[in-house]
Amino acid sequence: MIINPTYTRKQYGSTVIISGLLLSVLLSVVYILFYKRLYLTHSYIFSIIYLIPIVWLSATVAFFKMKFVWGEFTYWQAFLMSIATGSIGSVLFSVAIFILFYFNLLHTKISLFENGAMLRHLFSPQATALSMLLINLILTLIYSLILSIFVRKKQE
Repeated sequence: MIINPTYTRKQYGSTVIISGLLLSVLLSVVYILFYKRLYLTHSYIFSIIYLIPIVWLSATVAFFKMKFVWGEFTYWQAFLMSIATGSIGSVLFSVAIFILFYFNLLHTKISLFENGAMLRHLFSPQATALSMLLINLILTLIYSLILSIFVRKKQE
């Protein structure tokens, strides 16, 4: 008799939460390193920060699929896993960005005092964190839609 084990809600939820936390830590560390070492006005290497989530989401879903899924893994289940993981990571990353800029652990590279009040407002910690949140949530949605197509697994 062949038993097909499949995942539980606890495994699904814990994978999403742990992976989201690790994603935010990874994004924060890479952002700090790039910001302190590689920040140039026209640096394309700094754009790697936007590709990290798709690699992490792919690894998370692939790990979960190999470790816990022996039955059917639908498009919707893969999409929800990747969107939840990416959203948790994006929110926590934005909070980290806000804290880093608010407490001056990272300093703005643009001379704000020469350029006026509007630019100072656009580069405030709140605006920077909100823009990173919106960018990462939109990218998470796009990445989740694409990723879910490739990871679904139908019952044989």
